[in-house]
Amino acid sequence: MAVVHTDLYRHEHLVRKSIQIPSTQHSELNALAAELDSSLGDVLEAIVDLMRQDDYQQVKSVIIEKREREIFSLNHSLDEAYAYLGTIPETLEEAQFCFCAGREGMYA
Repeated sequence: MAVVHTDLYRHEHLVRKSIQIPSTQHSELNALAAELDSSLGDVLEAIVDLMRQDDYQQVKSVIIEKREREIFSLNHSLDEAYAYLGTIPETLEEAQFCFCAGREGMYA
């Protein structure tokens, strides 16, 4: 995780902002800043300003779509796992036994 500090002068006062960025996105943003011959802070501020102008609608829709894809993928994986386990009754019985034994052990 990388931390970006941007110093901005507003109303003759120094304002320090800290933003935590995952390292993969940090390197992508650094490359973009280098390509634009700008600082990382300027790139991030420009991105945030563009999102504000759009009232964050595009960002919201992208985040929602990403979550829906992840949930669909997880649901599909869980359905496959459940279907597989359902074909093996003894596995379900063993899992239930272990679950009950573990639960009893927690409350003992």
